[in-house]
Amino acid sequence: MVFACCSYQSQAEDLNALKVKEYRLENGLTVWLNEDHSQPKVFGAVVVKAGAKDCPDTGIAHYFEHMMFKGTDRIGTLDYESEKVLLDSIAMKYDELAMTEDTAARARLQKEINELSIRSSEYVIPNEFNRLINRFGGSGLNAATSYDATIYFNTFSPQYMVQWAEINSERLINPVFRLFQSELETVYEEKNMYGDFIGGQVMDTLMARYFGPHPYAYPIIGSTKNLKNPRLTEMHKFFEDYYVASNMALILSGDFDAQQVMPILEKAFSRIRSGNAPKQEKVMLPPFNGRETMKVKFPIPFIKAMGLGFRGVSANHEDQVALNIAVNLLNNANGTGYLDKLMVEHKLMGALAINESMNEAGILAVAIMPKLLIQSYSSAEKMVWDEINRVKNGDFSDEMFNSLKLEQKRQYASSLENIDSRATVMMNLFSQGKSWNDYLNEVARIESITKEDVVRVAQKYFSNNYLCVTKSTGKYPKDNLPKPAFSPVVPRNADASSSYAKQLEKIPEQQVAPRIIDFEKDVKTSKLTPLVTLYTTPNPLNDIFTLNISYGIGALEQPELMQLTNYLQLLGTESLSFEQFRSRLQSIGSTLAFDVTPDAFVMKVTGFDNHIDETMELVGDFIRHAKADDKKLRQIVDDAKVSEKAFFKSGDNVASALLEQVKYGDQSRYLRKLSLSQIKKLKGKDLLAVYGKVRSVQCDLHYCGTLPVEKVIGTIRQHLPLERTTIASNSPYYRELKQYDKPTVFFVDMPDMAQSIVYAYIKGDPVDDKTSRHASRLFSVYFGGDMSSLMFQEIREFRSFAYRTSGRYQLPNHAHKGTAGSFTAMLSTQSDKTLDALSVLDSLIREMPLKPERVEAVKQTLVNRINNDYPPFRNLSEKVASACMEGFDHDPAEEFLRDIATMDMQDIFRFYREQICGRPVVYVIAGNRKRIDMKKLAEYGTIVKVKKKEIYK
Repeated sequence: MVFACCSYQSQAEDLNALKVKEYRLENGLTVWLNEDHSQPKVFGAVVVKAGAKDCPDTGIAHYFEHMMFKGTDRIGTLDYESEKVLLDSIAMKYDELAMTEDTAARARLQKEINELSIRSSEYVIPNEFNRLINRFGGSGLNAATSYDATIYFNTFSPQYMVQWAEINSERLINPVFRLFQSELETVYEEKNMYGDFIGGQVMDTLMARYFGPHPYAYPIIGSTKNLKNPRLTEMHKFFEDYYVASNMALILSGDFDAQQVMPILEKAFSRIRSGNAPKQEKVMLPPFNGRETMKVKFPIPFIKAMGLGFRGVSANHEDQVALNIAVNLLNNANGTGYLDKLMVEHKLMGALAINESMNEAGILAVAIMPKLLIQSYSSAEKMVWDEINRVKNGDFSDEMFNSLKLEQKRQYASSLENIDSRATVMMNLFSQGKSWNDYLNEVARIESITKEDVVRVAQKYFSNNYLCVTKSTGKYPKDNLPKPAFSPVVPRNADASSSYAKQLEKIPEQQVAPRIIDFEKDVKTSKLTPLVTLYTTPNPLNDIFTLNISYGIGALEQPELMQLTNYLQLLGTESLSFEQFRSRLQSIGSTLAFDVTPDAFVMKVTGFDNHIDETMELVGDFIRHAKADDKKLRQIVDDAKVSEKAFFKSGDNVASALLEQVKYGDQSRYLRKLSLSQIKKLKGKDLLAVYGKVRSVQCDLHYCGTLPVEKVIGTIRQHLPLERTTIASNSPYYRELKQYDKPTVFFVDMPDMAQSIVYAYIKGDPVDDKTSRHASRLFSVYFGGDMSSLMFQEIREFRSFAYRTSGRYQLPNHAHKGTAGSFTAMLSTQSDKTLDALSVLDSLIREMPLKPERVEAVKQTLVNRINNDYPPFRNLSEKVASACMEGFDHDPAEEFLRDIATMDMQDIFRFYREQICGRPVVYVIAGNRKRIDMKKLAEYGTIVKVKKKEIYK
């Protein structure tokens, strides 16, 4: 069964890393098992050491990742033998297409492929793989392709270990590339989406120069030329070469017994082909020759930006740990790095050191933003070099050096705290060719790193051979991928089941009740004052504590909090300068950060329990005696200028702002926020007055650590001014939804976008009865909540009209009983497909198809989410507090699960009929009007053309 088995435990007791058992099956497959019973779920992944670098510029690794969701010779088909005849013909046609340049001949071949695809779809059961994962306790199904690896993953309930292992090994044995033509069009949509992201094309240009001639120089998704000329035979070869057992690992972390599951895993995954993946010849990157230069185009005027790129180290390099510390001397979590100080003192607008590693090379860089208008590139570069040279010359104190080592250890320990983050570490380790023991040794090595080590690596890697990149205002042309002329491939067997699926149903299932949060046992609640509540949960893994102080007032009620959050990060106290205050926190391994949401202002304190008193003394001093500094406001103003310019370059941002205005009018968060002119008028004392108001508002404190509740209460009472909390919270802040009495299309022109962002909005009626509230959740999953939803299948999978789709009904908080909810749907699509996609979405909204056979899967999805979303220990108390805000004194999941057990299609349809059907639909579109037939668009409602300045203050 196994020829190698070993387990590793942390050598550093204070980290208390959980054990990982490593096995290797006879076929060469690596298996890593990590038991963790803190959450009732398992994170499962298959990692393949094959990525974009193994097929440079072709996009094959990414294509293949998409096709791995289409099934096998047993999953996703009613009759594979008949289907295969047509699939083989399609593969031959694609090979012919790749060798054909004549436009007319290519169109003819595409039409023939389309006709064959439509015929083959008669045998296809679309999305059956996803349905099987969902049926057997799975959620969060996804995959990702990097330069070095491809990972396939999801979370599932432990009682379905047999089924999960069977399905996920089956997909690796004989994957079938069905529905390829439509999925290829979806990949085009994905490429369009990346092209519309701010900086997407800039990064492609930078990577090409920085990594040339290494395969890392090419985009993971592939070039447009290669996307237009796919060869299925090359994809098959990629699978045959790289998807062999010795090149893969099975990663499991969660609620299981390793000894019990190993026979299950061995039986399933031993079926995977043995073999050795081809070894690519490693391309060595040449050093830069002195100060090389290049310019990149960026579409935001008046803003300057530059970067210094050095040759970094690969993921396995022995210098990695010391180099991380060198980089943290420049930037770190407490803002005490040498580059941080340049920003705090407003000598630069921004400066960030980056140390990223791939398997064969690394990126070591400094991104620089000179001050607006007045600062030259040469001046900014000199300032950065002065600080880099301080590190190279060893100009840093022992105290700072040791505090950064402590920070590194805290970050390592934190990464092992829950199932998801630990599994991520495990996946990365395997893809990098490391063992779990390597990781633990790396953690242990932090303590042995000396100042001399840091100076040595700084001198070696921050050398005088580097690439200097500067920004010029402009934009790159976008690839034109016109919509195809062929017909959509709509399989007729969307709700059928394969023989394989029916066999899986015969496997005995163990009925396991979902784990419900016990509000009394799992979380301790203490009323410190009538308006201050402390929630405490134990930390079973390490001695790191977190204390989140959440005040019940957010940016919707108090717009200045957006600026206050950033301003407080730059201040010291009456007795301690910024540098002194942050250095003292750092010396004991603590951090203080600020965050704001629409409904809360949060102070986030992190540290070690043995230093909680010193930490809270510093935090208490800051709360009482933060010192205003008007000079720091210049940074806030400059940040606002950049944010405003960048905002209008993002279609997602603009569409979101337009949707907010359509839904809430003047109460849109983009119209309630401070304008640039208002920000310029801010004074430090005014912001600190707002901070004082915030601290008087009702608050929740969330402590997670190892200390007794009584000790925590004593420390909080000693150091925090609880007596000042005298105002009841208004959160969640209420905004009335706008009502429309006729169909309307709100349109904002975005001429540079390749895609259109489309939203649909309908205001509903109040939903106060429990049955309707529960039905809304069923409806949301059924209509647009996952890969089995109507929107995903009809718009993306069958017709390739979009890469992103979603749709849901949002209920108001229980605190706003008697107020209306709303339906919102979203898709992003290539501009010339806008009307096609809108037509399908509109038909789904106006005449929602009824598919009773899907209801059990919808309910299973919700059950899976409740099982698999049980919070890790640090998030338990916030889950409880959120439920309490909704008016519950117990976990609402218990009641919800009980009630939906008897609900059916009629409940979903009744909710749809009462809240959505027949109501005016309002569409919100951000896109290029020149590529959209505006006359046809007017068929969906009165067009209201909106200017950008109308939606953003």
